[in-house]
Amino acid sequence: MDIAEFFTVDQFAQMLELHPRTVRRYIRDKQLQASKVGAEWRIRKEDAEMFIGGRFESLQTEATNEIEAFIQGLDSEIDGKLQVCTVLDCYVGTPEAMKISEIIMWHMNETNPQRGKAKFQYFYDDKAKKGRYVIWGNPYFVGKVLTAVGEVTA
Repeated sequence: MDIAEFFTVDQFAQMLELHPRTVRRYIRDKQLQASKVGAEWRIRKEDAEMFIGGRFESLQTEATNEIEAFIQGLDSEIDGKLQVCTVLDCYVGTPEAMKISEIIMWHMNETNPQRGKAKFQYFYDDKAKKGRYVIWGNPYFVGKVLTAVGEVTA
């Protein structure tokens, strides 16, 4: 199994906008499957998808509420003069969806002052057979992320 097929606790926490302690508690309480590699927990992508799938409705509602708050100008995390919220629906198989996830997570984790307070959410809609990414941030950064995704999927 390739190391790219695993999330660290920090990566998974950021993806779900949770504190890493919360993710560790889910692991300890056996709500989320993970394996210890050295001193670090690693979460298989399949286990992450199962965990997220179980929380699909609450994630979908939360994302919808945040999008509506953004549209109504109620977003409390504004950083700069221009803000963007974009929804990226991916009707692709698991290997391509994982590439997209890795690209987005790489950009979200990189040290880049132009990132500002960018954030994203991901969830998989099993009924529609699609992955959905909701990305918030300044136009430059969101454009950079979308361009990177477009280059890999072209």
